[in-house]
Order: sequence, then structure tokens, then C-alpha cells
Amino acid sequence: MNIKPKTAGIAARFDGLRVVALFKFGKALLLMGTAYGATKLLDPSVALRLTQWSETINDRFARLWMLKALAWVGSLSKGTVDGVVLVTVGYIALVLVEGTGLWLRKRWAEWLTTVATSIFIPFELWKLATHPGHRGPVLAVVMLLNIIVVIYLGLHLRRSRR
Repeated sequence: MNIKPKTAGIAARFDGLRVVALFKFGKALLLMGTAYGATKLLDPSVALRLTQWSETINDRFARLWMLKALAWVGSLSKGTVDGVVLVTVGYIALVLVEGTGLWLRKRWAEWLTTVATSIFIPFELWKLATHPGHRGPVLAVVMLLNIIVVIYLGLHLRRSRR
């Protein structure tokens, strides 16, 4: 009789697929915050408070860029903001489907995540090359994480095919 202790399979159950799934869930949470924030920008009182707050920033350069960003966001139409929110909600749904499928160790989720993640890498490269700016290091880290996810899932799919 082969009796395994309850904790024997914990390490085997929490593998790279679950790590990638947690990464996807974290991404979904950040995107939800983005969508919520975008809808709040339509509220004039929020924009006014952000403008007042930005005027208290001591760094002249940071204050200037914050006010420019607020002016740009204020110039967006409701339709544009709604479009951004709609696309973001669609992307949230995709990321949650990927994360849930990976957490449940579904092969289709491995394929979906590999394809969906790899599709965005050329755009991330282009953005990093053409607009590095102050967000360049963040974009580079996100792109590197996405490349690692694609390589890991590709190798995992290849190994599990046998």
C-alpha cells in the first residue's frame, strides 16, 4: 500500500505554471486599477484635485510634466476614454482566462498564453526603441518577463508533448 503524506505533492503542484498564473493575476489587478483610474479621470472634481495636488510638487520639472499630462488627459473625449476602458477590460478578460487556465494546468492555456504573450513582444521592443523615456527600465523589465514566460511555456509545451 502506497500512502503519500498530504504535503508530499505541494512542491510539485506549485510549479512554473502557477508562478506564471500568479503573474497574470497580478497583471489583471494592475489593469483593473488602470481601467478604474481612466473612468475616474472623466470626473471633473478628480481632475481638479489632481491639478491642485500637482501644483504642490516641489520639483519644477515633475510638476511641469504632471500638468502637461493632466492637460492631455483633460483633452480626451469621453468616447476616447470609454474606448480605452473597453479595450482594457477585454485585455483583462484575456489575462484572467490565461491565468485561470494555467492555474488549472490546461494545455490550451499554455498555448494561448504563449501565443498571446509573444504577439506583444515586437510592440514592446518597438516602444522601447522609439520611446525609451523615463519608463524605459520598467518597459525593459516587463518585456524581459514576457520573454521569460514565452520561453518557459514553449519549453514546457515541448517537454509535455513527449
